[in-house]
Amino acid sequence: MKRHFAISSAILCICALCASAFADAPGKLVPETDANAAGLTRAWFAQTTLVQGREWVTSATFQDGTLFVTTDGGKLQAFDGETGNSLWSVDCGSGLLLQPAVNSRLVAAICGTNLLVYDRFTGKKLQETRLYGNPSSAPAMSEREIFVPCFSERILAYQIQPETIETDMVTKTVGAMNEQSDGLGKATEYWAKKFQDYRETVAKSAYAIKSLDDRRPYPCASFGISMTAPIVGTQTYANDYVGWSTNKGWLVFGRLERNSSDNPFKLYVKFQVRPNFSYVNESRIGNKALIPRDDVESAPFFMPEDLSVQNMALKPEHRRGGLFVVGSQSGHVYALNDASGELRWTYLTRTGVSNRIAAFDKSAYIPTESGEFYSVNVETGIENWNTGGVVQTISASDKRLYVVDALGRIVSINRANGEREKVLDIGLVEFKVFNQDNDRIYIVSRNGVVQCLHEIRCEQPVKHRESCREVFARIMNESAEEAPQVEERRPVAVVDDEEEGEEEEAEEEESTEADDSDDDPFSDSDDSGDSNDSVKAQDSNDDNPFGDSSDDDPFGGDF
Repeated sequence: MKRHFAISSAILCICALCASAFADAPGKLVPETDANAAGLTRAWFAQTTLVQGREWVTSATFQDGTLFVTTDGGKLQAFDGETGNSLWSVDCGSGLLLQPAVNSRLVAAICGTNLLVYDRFTGKKLQETRLYGNPSSAPAMSEREIFVPCFSERILAYQIQPETIETDMVTKTVGAMNEQSDGLGKATEYWAKKFQDYRETVAKSAYAIKSLDDRRPYPCASFGISMTAPIVGTQTYANDYVGWSTNKGWLVFGRLERNSSDNPFKLYVKFQVRPNFSYVNESRIGNKALIPRDDVESAPFFMPEDLSVQNMALKPEHRRGGLFVVGSQSGHVYALNDASGELRWTYLTRTGVSNRIAAFDKSAYIPTESGEFYSVNVETGIENWNTGGVVQTISASDKRLYVVDALGRIVSINRANGEREKVLDIGLVEFKVFNQDNDRIYIVSRNGVVQCLHEIRCEQPVKHRESCREVFARIMNESAEEAPQVEERRPVAVVDDEEEGEEEEAEEEESTEADDSDDDPFSDSDDSGDSNDSVKAQDSNDDNPFGDSSDDDPFGGDF
């Protein structure tokens, strides 16, 4: 018995040592010969700054040309996506560090219950504040707001305000130097140009912000807990749209109105993930109990331009918004316009959709839990082709789609017909980074080895969407008068036949009264004005569905 026990103990010790050695084994580089056989080449590789054997990578995300890696030791490191150079590395502190969000100038991260803001170019910490609640997932950031989902079923919007003190000091210093150099001939022009370059550098890199504690964030009801990071949608001069999915089966759009006199962050549209039903903000409870629940576990995917048949049929000056695409556990896939809340199309797969859908050009790519993989036309929602054995999309070039199969290998698929072309075994790599911006493939091992692959012929990235800097320039070039005004539309609601008949009679009476009126013989006979008036009246009464806006804390608890 003792001998048997000793042998068993020895076997267990050997297994434990092997498992430990396997877990601590350094990440291996993909052999160049294997990459070439799959039509790829390794552009660069790097090592994340961490304590080997004691720290591990917890997330890797590629955003706007930069690869961000976080560790369980609270470190956040930024790599140039094209060269692999380490841009900066910061220690965010103790607590769970979630993946960051970026815009053209800033990086926002959540560590524990603290929100931290860094300069994107230098890694300099600009602000840190304690959140009004416990975060449920990673943040999202537009060019002028930071959106934080909380377990209290709210999304908090922190406004980013440029700080002018530092810029004013630089301007005053430059003015004094110009006066001193006046009369020095060509030296005056030289120094004037040098000072101007310095002023522009400060304006770009030293993007300080006012204290986030100066005023409380703007809250918006999330109708459930958002377990994935919100997605920033259409950004305009006057409004920002953001969408998120919840654990109660809702796809919700919030709109931040900068010209609003009260809380500018309002619930805009809530969509129950069942076909053909969506609702505007009428009350906190709304009609969500009328339709059976259908869970949404994946984050929505946003296309900056709504390419649906309905939107493209309009004149260019009348086209609005982008397209949100999301899947559900019932297998339904939905595409909605974020600016109007209108359902563009639905598509039904055979099994649930839990991984993020990707869309490039005019095709959406849908992975399902069973491994079936679908390509759907984003204009019509009609299937292009389908294949099997795919669990995740990671990037795309102009002709090929790169996905991960059930064995963790990278597979290239012909985007035109769905045929599998080549397979690359990358070993045990935990993080295959989702890249929606270009064709680069990023893989990160748990112990911090970072690799970038791309097609042999693609020396320059194949770009799929505009950069944050281009978005910022477009927004700032707009003015309040030139900013497009979104048409207020009331999505389809569910009513009983009797109620529908009563509403039709009421509409006929209202239309008859409108026809009898001679106050404005040149007014448009369409009833859109009445609907807008009703919406405005409703907004004035129900802008805050959670209580009187005069209360200091209509939400209670967390504040």
